[in-house]
Amino acid sequence: MIPSEAPLTGRQQRMLRESQVFLAVSVIVGVLAGLAAVLFALAIDRVAHLFFGVSPSTARLALTPPLVSIATGVLLVKVFPDVRGSGVPQTEAAFHLQRGVIGWRVPIGKFITGVLCIGSGHSMGREGPSVQIGAGLASGIGRLVGLSPERVRELVPVGAAGALAAAFNTPVAAVLFSLEEIIGDMNASLIGSTVVASVASVIVERSILGNEPLFHVPTYHLEHPAELAAYALLGVCGGLISVVFCKVLLALRAGFGMLPARTRIWQPAMGGVVIGLMLVAAPQVMGVGYEYVNQALNSQLVLGTMAMLCAMKLAATIVSYASGNAGGIFAPTLYIGAMAGGAVGMFVRRFAPFPTADPGAYALVGMGVLFAGIIRAPMTSVFMIFEITQDYQILVPLMVANLLSFVISRHYQHEPVYHALLHQDGIHIPAITSREAGAMPIAADLMSRASPFAPPSLSVVDAAAQLEASDAPGVAVGEDGHLVGVVSRRRIADAVRDGDGNAPLQSLVSGSRVHTHPDHPLDVVMARLAEGNGIVPVVSRENVNQVVGIITPDLVLRSLQSARK
Repeated sequence: MIPSEAPLTGRQQRMLRESQVFLAVSVIVGVLAGLAAVLFALAIDRVAHLFFGVSPSTARLALTPPLVSIATGVLLVKVFPDVRGSGVPQTEAAFHLQRGVIGWRVPIGKFITGVLCIGSGHSMGREGPSVQIGAGLASGIGRLVGLSPERVRELVPVGAAGALAAAFNTPVAAVLFSLEEIIGDMNASLIGSTVVASVASVIVERSILGNEPLFHVPTYHLEHPAELAAYALLGVCGGLISVVFCKVLLALRAGFGMLPARTRIWQPAMGGVVIGLMLVAAPQVMGVGYEYVNQALNSQLVLGTMAMLCAMKLAATIVSYASGNAGGIFAPTLYIGAMAGGAVGMFVRRFAPFPTADPGAYALVGMGVLFAGIIRAPMTSVFMIFEITQDYQILVPLMVANLLSFVISRHYQHEPVYHALLHQDGIHIPAITSREAGAMPIAADLMSRASPFAPPSLSVVDAAAQLEASDAPGVAVGEDGHLVGVVSRRRIADAVRDGDGNAPLQSLVSGSRVHTHPDHPLDVVMARLAEGNGIVPVVSRENVNQVVGIITPDLVLRSLQSARK
């Protein structure tokens, strides 16, 4: 007699029911994210036609970006303050730091401001905003149907994958991007849900727009083994262009951030003035610009034109993004890569002593090269290009060029651009190593939470008196929400003993701004202590100026001794 299976416990039944609900919600999220991405793309095209018409005059090209940016500046500051820029970094922050909670205002605001910014000619893409719109819809739907907080969090990359799949018509690359960039873990347990949402989204997109590829690409072949050297040259060029793009973008954005707060509402229009002048000189850099990418892929542009458009698009994208407009860098990255690759292909074909493929093949590889160098998602890059071409023969030169671009970019720009943008805003995403630290003690277990906050102008003797009333190992020094540094109890006592009690507390702060985060493992904490001269503040990942504790070597030793007992 075959024994019957044991009945499920109440907890197991609840988990099974929640998993079934989660799968059903993933399908719904995929459908709605796909619909939102399609409507977003159609709205951008409609608004661009409304603003510029078929053959825009010089006045329209020059005046439309700054005038529309005045309106979007008001919206971005007064109504939708959380939707500037791409949306991908904000989605990462929501997943890792905010338990997946994205307010309904975010996808609505991103849709409106993204349509206005991109439709008015700013050199930005629609894929990044689509990711944030899809993630916002997923978060809202998860909370609406009463999913647990952990399940709501898991819906964020599901919605992001669904929206990107519809925006770019590459379902596999969308899944990989969600795992590689949003989650940061290619072995994540959400592969199944992201695949379901991505497929549902693409079905919606193709039922509305038809089964037309985003780019029409002819078949390419590797004409000669020596041609791999030419693709390697393209990889080097792509890596250097990626470094220039990232560093100049971050520097200009930091410059805008240093302007007085009252100018924030006008900053998009400042960028709009520059974009208007650039459109007069090169209207081809307007908006998404995929029609010109198609021309490069089909070898319809000459060397000088592609080199000029590469430089102009790079500059226009940096200005549009750094000035605070709403739009992404996904599409501009592909545009710049196509023009750079096409230019290299044209140069190689003209001067190489061996047979070479059409310049369009280099334009195609260039798209992947810039994506790998700027976005730092090399696996997504390879599968994205494969989905565009459906041709295995392009994979070998693509991987050679991608690897070189990725290595060069990572060497000269250590931090991926999305993470660097978050860091400029005082937000730090946890690294995979810290999430997988296991039983190793983390900073939250080691730190002292008693950390007085004192203004830089406070005298050393008054700081010493403040410390007498607490057990804190030191004082956090800062003003108006801005952390300057930390000073240890011993350093303050030594200054009082040496007769420097009337000196301002700021005089004891070293020039280093080393810090750690609550989830950093012990090895990271010890490295930071060595850099920070024996005392390091523990700061929030969501706000680098919010001190949650202080760590010293004595606290670490005390904690480790307690753990051994």
